[in-house]
Amino acid sequence: MAICTKLANGEIQVAGDQWPIFLYANYTYNPEDPWNGLLHSGLLVAAYKHIVMSPSSVDQEPKATHSGNTHIHGMHSTTKASLTYVTTQAHFALTSAQVFSHTDLVTDSKCFYMSILELLDNLEEKGKVDQLMAWWNCQVFPLYSDVEQLPSKNSALVRIHQKRAEYNEMNADVTD
Repeated sequence: MAICTKLANGEIQVAGDQWPIFLYANYTYNPEDPWNGLLHSGLLVAAYKHIVMSPSSVDQEPKATHSGNTHIHGMHSTTKASLTYVTTQAHFALTSAQVFSHTDLVTDSKCFYMSILELLDNLEEKGKVDQLMAWWNCQVFPLYSDVEQLPSKNSALVRIHQKRAEYNEMNADVTD
């Protein structure tokens, strides 16, 4: 019996840590360099934009009539958790499973989710993960910058904070 038939019949199951080819750029997996193209799939980018931002964000043409989810929730960069969540949702959507559940036997969603998140949280992989997250931020948040913006020394905001500190100090002296 062919493997596809056995999978369809439920005779064999794919473990959640056996990642599908759609996770890779151009659907190409290199066993000698498994990081190469991992989580760089155009399908994942489209799914991320659709789920996290808005369905209309997938198209290049600006036609949204209301704010997307990222704007509403103040999201300015891709997070490991959001990337893992979207990857898991895309994985589920491409299966024959009828209901999304962390206990499903068709997609082994919990193991799949945890294996992706474990890789992204692995300190030994920090360099690769940082490169990956920077790539995602360029794909999804083109205006993203990880450079911290400090208020100017003579800005109104800085002066307000200075005046508040002076006021608090003065009132603290009076109440003592």
